[in-house]
Amino acid sequence: MPLLLYFFVGSYAVVIAALYFFLPLYLQGELNFSGGQIGILYGVLSLNALVAAFPVGVLGDRFPARHLTRLGLVGTALSLWGLTQASRFLPFLLVFFAFGLSLQLFRQSLDIMLFKDNRQENRVHSFGLYNAWRMGGMTAGIFLAGISLYYLDFPHTLLILAGYLGVLLAASGGLPLTRGRPTPLVQYGRDFLHKPVLFFVTWLFLFTMHWGAEGTSLGLFLKKNLGLSPLGVGLYLAGEFSIVALTSYLYGRFWAGRLSPLGFLTLALATSGLGHILMIYPSVAWSFAWRAVHGFGDGLIMMETYTTIARLFQVERIGGNAGLISLTTTLGTFSGSLLFGPLGAAWGYQFPLLISGITSLALIPLAYAGLKQ
Repeated sequence: MPLLLYFFVGSYAVVIAALYFFLPLYLQGELNFSGGQIGILYGVLSLNALVAAFPVGVLGDRFPARHLTRLGLVGTALSLWGLTQASRFLPFLLVFFAFGLSLQLFRQSLDIMLFKDNRQENRVHSFGLYNAWRMGGMTAGIFLAGISLYYLDFPHTLLILAGYLGVLLAASGGLPLTRGRPTPLVQYGRDFLHKPVLFFVTWLFLFTMHWGAEGTSLGLFLKKNLGLSPLGVGLYLAGEFSIVALTSYLYGRFWAGRLSPLGFLTLALATSGLGHILMIYPSVAWSFAWRAVHGFGDGLIMMETYTTIARLFQVERIGGNAGLISLTTTLGTFSGSLLFGPLGAAWGYQFPLLISGITSLALIPLAYAGLKQ
């Protein structure tokens, strides 16, 4: 697997991390958006994948995926500039939709190149490296954004990111050249309706609802409940994602296949859920320790998602089918954003984290029932 693909997914993660966790601070503090409006924005960020995930995947099965990467880079850079110009809710919403759509093109095209690489002797090891770079990019993005926001305002930080994407566009010719062939759309539906796939997407939807809670409430919880500065928020979250990156690498390198499927899912869901619940105690050291536990669980789930996609679907249709899986996670995140955004604003930003952690623990019996069948 070319190193450049790993670098690109790390760069994607830098952009998404810089916005996903810090944007609510800007929206509330500088633009005076309400908790409900912030929830709508994060819901729209997820909603665009409802439009794009499957078509992008099908196009990636038929044409070179790096063409989609280039379109995504151009669109993301332009929409980042547009966000710096919008101060009212409706214009910001429209530009934010374009940003999410472009970012979906960028990320999903990289996944397609990963899944379609037939030269991999150890796919799980490649998935581990890919996700380690991705989470390493999250770590770097959170840390660098925290530093940038300490010295600069949010619009200038967005412009820096837009310029960086221009550099990536110039280097995109070195990405893998994938080839494909047309597949009837109905075949994707047949693939998706198999019982193992339906079980997989059901628990994945419920699990990813907590991503909506994180997007709308985590940054504000760290600021208001723990009293962290933007730099402190960056250090806190960078520490968590370094745990996720390390977990991904170690799983791909050493741990794959060491546990039964049920034992693996139980460990992943228990650590993710307990970490989300226990991190809300208002002590920075205590909260971070349990946030690290949560990151370990999320790292395991992320690796299981990639390996399951590779196992369930044939490579010539894996782009479209992976797009449907992305659609599922988007629906989960979208639902979580709409539910937890107003809840956090009304009752406190710790409650979305608590409730979504309980939801993750409740998935353990579902995993047992599904795997037993």
